Amino acid sequence: MAIRRQVLRDEVEELILQRLLENRWAPGSRLSIDGLARDLEVSPTPVREAMVSLERSGLVEYVALRGYVVAPMLDDGQMVELLDARRTVESAALGKSFDEWEPLLADLEAAHTHHAEVLARIESDGQIDYDLINEHFQADWAFHQVFFNHARNRYLLTMVENLRTHTHRMRQTWSGGSVSFDGREAHEEHGKILQMVRQHNHDGALRALAEHLDLVLGRSLQGPTGDDAGVEGRVGAGESAAAEV
Repeated sequence: MAIRRQVLRDEVEELILQRLLENRWAPGSRLSIDGLARDLEVSPTPVREAMVSLERSGLVEYVALRGYVVAPMLDDGQMVELLDARRTVESAALGKSFDEWEPLLADLEAAHTHHAEVLARIESDGQIDYDLINEHFQADWAFHQVFFNHARNRYLLTMVENLRTHTHRMRQTWSGGSVSFDGREAHEEHGKILQMVRQHNHDGALRALAEHLDLVLGRSLQGPTGDDAGVEGRVGAGESAAAEV
């Protein structure tokens, strides 16, 4: 019975996490435990337990007299710290992954090709659709995930999972318009990392990664934040700010 309860809590947490990462709710939206329980057709207990866990991820916050709410967007200082942490952890993973150079290269090539296919579909669609943008986010992250898959270090994997959720949270600043969409820039920067890996250039790959993350930070800091971003910009195109769940 205890095992089943744990499984249920994990399933509920994964469902809520997915909705958070899809930006279903605007920052500050109240997340009613009873409302979520009804929506997910479970009792309030696993929802409450899932919220405690999600609070540690930084995606939700507990506010006195209100309960759980969607966390606010990252401010500039938090973005700087996040990209600094990513640079440290990803550089360690990429450096170690050279021990498996051939499979590392094969997986990076595959991830880079898939990302290009996603970007081509976005461009052929003729408009910025959040479902496709989210697919771009997943393909973008998959390239970075390859470093960790070949670093063979369980603790680095744990660290990057935490950073992944905060990276998704940072993307709440995406404005929903073509001007702010940096898919091609990111793909080209990944290509520079890949080229260094092809050449078996360990130090060059680390430099290309650092340059890429610096550019990601620069683009993020230039994105819309605060009240002038608009609700649609915060939650993504095609989504609306949800009332209390």
